[in-house]
Amino acid sequence: MVKYKYYIFITIALLAVAIILLLKDKNSTLKVDNKIFAVSDTSEITKISIHEGDHKLVLERSGLNWQINNGYYAKPRAIKGLLQLLSNLEINSPVPKSFKKDVLASFNRKSISVVIESSNKMLKSFRISENDSLKLGSFMMLQDDEEPYIVRITGFDGHISMLFPSQTKVWRDKAIFRYSPGDILSIDVTYQANPKASFVYSFFGPNDIQIVSKNLNKSVKINRETAKNYLTGFASVSFVEQLDNHAKNLLDSLNQQHPYCEINVKNIENKISILKIYRIPLAGQNGKFNPDKMYAVIQKDTVPVLIKYIDFDPIMKEYNDFVTQ
Repeated sequence: MVKYKYYIFITIALLAVAIILLLKDKNSTLKVDNKIFAVSDTSEITKISIHEGDHKLVLERSGLNWQINNGYYAKPRAIKGLLQLLSNLEINSPVPKSFKKDVLASFNRKSISVVIESSNKMLKSFRISENDSLKLGSFMMLQDDEEPYIVRITGFDGHISMLFPSQTKVWRDKAIFRYSPGDILSIDVTYQANPKASFVYSFFGPNDIQIVSKNLNKSVKINRETAKNYLTGFASVSFVEQLDNHAKNLLDSLNQQHPYCEINVKNIENKISILKIYRIPLAGQNGKFNPDKMYAVIQKDTVPVLIKYIDFDPIMKEYNDFVTQ
């Protein structure tokens, strides 16, 4: 009798499990690949666009680096983390039918759009939304689709939308220039107050590298070793901090001045990076400037940055520096 009770218990338990699985299958059968939102080979990704409300951020591969909105370098560690995230997106389950209406309403209220491309070919396009009141997790839908899914990332229990910030400051690296010598096509260095020091570095070929004076109508050829020594200075040049406090007033003040030095770098893709450098006057000391730090404006940024003179000394050369070598 005990033996039969045991079998009856097992039978009922198995029946209960079967019913649960049947109901689960009826309400939320997964009919798609659970990695439909993921990119298995992230090495082919060249562009990632993140759009949230009025904010749009574009991360684009440029050689070995990634740039933000075609203007600033992105933090390598942040990009590495994002690529790993994109390869690990996984559907946990479809949204149960009883919650689908509320989940779709969440997408209509607020969502983040993500578009992933490879050389202008779209790889993935999806939206992300959250709804804490439902206590189901994060939701994702393929673009132009109305079927939401509950998505998870192994080892992460927070909002997935938080991993796709659209604010530039979150992604921005402190690097101003990050070039290998072979990436640079030309460099234009201008000193408004000292035109004779201004020059253009031009690479016409391995045996034809010239430093051209912008004022003296002269030029000098330099050898590859001299060129390499100069270009190496552009491998990693960073600012100290963004001057967010009173940024508008400071920028207005700088715009009324001529830069002490302006450096324009054109890479082999014909993209130009522009840096304007301003010396900082010493209070109460007419005509004297801070010997250690300077202000700088990158591209058309509205927030100036603080830089150290010692970091920029190797690239703030003058024409005569090359003539005497």
